[in-house]
Amino acid sequence: MKAGILDNWIDVSEEIELKRFGSGHIHQTFLVKIRNKPSYILQKLNTSIFGLPEVISKNIELASDFLSKKDPDYRFPGAELTRSGEPLLIENGEHWRLSRFIENSYSPDVLESPQQAFEAAKAFGKLSRLLHGIPMDGFQETIPDFHNLHFRYFQFEQAIVNTSSQRLKKAEELVEFYKDQKTLVDVFDKINSDNLLPPRIQHHDTKINNVLFDNKTHKALAVCDLDTLMPGYFISDLGDMIRTYTSAENEDSTRWNEVKIRTPFLEALLQGYLSEMENVLTTDERYYLSYAGEFMIYMQGLRFLSDYLNGDIYYPVKYEQHNYDRAKNQMILLQNYQEGYSRNFFEEILQKKD
Repeated sequence: MKAGILDNWIDVSEEIELKRFGSGHIHQTFLVKIRNKPSYILQKLNTSIFGLPEVISKNIELASDFLSKKDPDYRFPGAELTRSGEPLLIENGEHWRLSRFIENSYSPDVLESPQQAFEAAKAFGKLSRLLHGIPMDGFQETIPDFHNLHFRYFQFEQAIVNTSSQRLKKAEELVEFYKDQKTLVDVFDKINSDNLLPPRIQHHDTKINNVLFDNKTHKALAVCDLDTLMPGYFISDLGDMIRTYTSAENEDSTRWNEVKIRTPFLEALLQGYLSEMENVLTTDERYYLSYAGEFMIYMQGLRFLSDYLNGDIYYPVKYEQHNYDRAKNQMILLQNYQEGYSRNFFEEILQKKD
């Protein structure tokens, strides 16, 4: 079947090796190796999670076209066109796409050093910089309200109303904490109402395994997994990096005393990001650099807690209070971030850059 799918792009009579690839759990991903020719990545899209595959495809196509003119040498893993000239193949109700594999690269599942954080942040910053000025017409949200903090807080309020008395009692302290942090929602609402931040095309999922590194030099070569490439604010990409790159423990950890921001990692990722974006960011964006971390840590904590209250209907869990523990983890991380990394910390980083 997959050979038949591949025939829509390439000659399958050649010697082809096809095998499962990567650690992702959403799409079915395969590495396609062809003797003496470039390799490809073939994906069958999971439309139960990404219900707008045509929107994803269109967003990637718009970005690819823009980047090919602005920087032809930039490695952007856009979709290969089928023989009929389409970036997305729909067959028997299934959605497939093919992209060029970046040779001699790897994507780590765990961030291991400040230098790696620098390289990853630089890679996402470069994508943002190169997409600066792209016409926004034609781009749509691939997941509506994905990083809409106002909407996520509304979901949280609904979860409180609809949860069981047992779960509400268990989560009482967490609920009060996240309620007390509602000023972060107010800041987001002000950003929207006063148009304080310019809309940008952002990646929206900047975890470390969405960066491809060179096997030998360990420099970042490109970013991948473009399903959430869509309009947003810079706080989404920067905030997601702060949330996932700087914590000494991942979001599933219950080693509460170890959940904390690692300053060398935070400084490194800021240096990497600003090495690309410093001259692109507006005055208001520079003002909200520190807010980016609060924004994303708080929103993810809200989502975990809401899911716990709703009976664990979204995030896969391994035990009964898994989402509760994730929300507690993010609460501790947010407290640590707010206590140690004020706007002054970010201004000092900017002054060093200036």
